Amino acid sequence: MQMSDKKTVFIVGCPRSGTTLLQQMLDAHPDIAIAPETHFMRQFWGSHKRYGDLTEDDNYNRLIKDILNLPEFSEMELDAQAFAKTAWEVERSYAAIFQLLLQKFAQKNQVSIVGEKTPNHVLYMPDIQTIFPEACFIHIVRDPRSVVNSWRSVPWSTGTVSGDAEMWRHYVSATQRKPPKGINKLFTLQYEQLVVAPEKSLRSLCDFIHLEFASAMLDYHRQNSRLVNVEREPWKQNSVKPVNQQSLTKWQTDLSTQQVAQIEGIAWAEMRRFGYETQNHLSRLLPTLTSHTLKRNVKHLANSVSYRVKKVLR
Repeated sequence: MQMSDKKTVFIVGCPRSGTTLLQQMLDAHPDIAIAPETHFMRQFWGSHKRYGDLTEDDNYNRLIKDILNLPEFSEMELDAQAFAKTAWEVERSYAAIFQLLLQKFAQKNQVSIVGEKTPNHVLYMPDIQTIFPEACFIHIVRDPRSVVNSWRSVPWSTGTVSGDAEMWRHYVSATQRKPPKGINKLFTLQYEQLVVAPEKSLRSLCDFIHLEFASAMLDYHRQNSRLVNVEREPWKQNSVKPVNQQSLTKWQTDLSTQQVAQIEGIAWAEMRRFGYETQNHLSRLLPTLTSHTLKRNVKHLANSVSYRVKKVLR
């Protein structure tokens, strides 16, 4: 079966928002297989200048080797030799090789629905649709105060509370800046709802995918999934354990009053959109909100001017 005929599901969102937990739950369904993070759009598709013309054997060979060297490739438990052999038989394009990767994963797991979980693919949804026309997206959103608190212990933090809050805002607003095209292509799920009422949330999600609910999804932690390597990524260890609601309020004791106000000021508009109440009144948040909005507008204008100048010079 060609990937264009197979429904493909992408789990996206801001990192540390529950994407891995949701992956584990969906992957436990007997008819779904959700691959781990390939970062394909940023690492390969978005780096096309680094690889050059793929019709040249050396360039294409380097692309294949880089994909095979992904730690996630081995965690998908695919046959590297068979994948490489088939890669030389398909069209030499990023679309074809991404399709091949998920096609092999679907075949290995013998499922009707295949998917992938890379949080930052939320920034590439329309582009992904050009590769997978039948793709649909599950956007999981988590309270920014929880996310920023969690980011303080991971290697990709910006190093500041304000920087991390801005990153959360950037990710969750992507569904408005560049939403997927078409009707019923995007399902938004809040992490808090998934943790408090997992069965209800998963039933709604199954309805969106047009799939019958399976109770195995609630027992995901009993599946002994190899798709999450907690030795390589220790911050994911809770995703292979039973759901724990204590994570919902941890930020309330970990973050200072000033840090909470800083996060709420930066993320205020998106918090309102997703129904998260702020601890602080808008009047207190207004200086931070105004300052960061101005900085974003200035940066956007500068990038726009730079792009136009480079385009003229070309």
